[in-house]
Amino acid sequence: MKKIDITQKDNSSLARIYEFNGEKEGLILYEQKEVGNLLEATIRISNMNMQQTSRDFKLNMLQVLSECFQFEHTLFWEVADGELNEQPVCFNVETYTIQNYLHEYKYYDPLHPVNMQNQPDIQLMQRNEAISKKKKRYYVERFLQLNDFIDEMVMYLYNQQKPTAAIGFLRKEGEKPFTEQDSQKLSYIKRMIENAYLLHQYVQPSESWQITQREKELLIYLCKGFKNGEIASCLYVSENTVKKHLQNLYRKFKVTSRTQLALKYAESLRA
Repeated sequence: MKKIDITQKDNSSLARIYEFNGEKEGLILYEQKEVGNLLEATIRISNMNMQQTSRDFKLNMLQVLSECFQFEHTLFWEVADGELNEQPVCFNVETYTIQNYLHEYKYYDPLHPVNMQNQPDIQLMQRNEAISKKKKRYYVERFLQLNDFIDEMVMYLYNQQKPTAAIGFLRKEGEKPFTEQDSQKLSYIKRMIENAYLLHQYVQPSESWQITQREKELLIYLCKGFKNGEIASCLYVSENTVKKHLQNLYRKFKVTSRTQLALKYAESLRA
């Protein structure tokens, strides 16, 4: 058997050892930084002012996600009856982009509520197979790429097993696509964000009496069991206008469905 002199230095082996140790130290430093970011986000979310307006609360939440995790293009949507509210709070996303999305492309979006059935609460666009590849490609090419975006991710917030809000994340040209590591970060703080959002809604002063005459008329027909198209005919407005009124009423009465809205409105009349 050949004797090996372990005192001899193999420079290439040493280089590999140093390289490995350098990668290991870099990984440890990276993990420490990520833990620090998670702790900072947790503290900032737990200390958020629950008395601020709904818009300010959502914007502050998006700022925390930006400063702690470098999610630089985000939207905070309210969700009711499986539909997105048409007035999201945006962080580094242009208004015309949202208008374009709502008017033409939302149902092609793999992460829209209608396409998220039986999907995880936190989902990467490329992971959602509920929508056809053809529709997904159309959405990417006709909407995302034309608005200089390359990828998206979503996190849904739930109340009583129903989606009540959604935070959308976008990546621009020149940025890296979302990864499982990004969704993992969100999974650590999702419950805290969810609880903070629900608590904020709970402590907000009631707006149920601050409704317009048109909204009162809509509520009367709603309580009679009329559908959106029937209400639109009675009020001589478009069905889209009815949907917008309903979204506003959901927010004011702090409900997520037309059944809950009708019940709560009826209760307010008896009070």
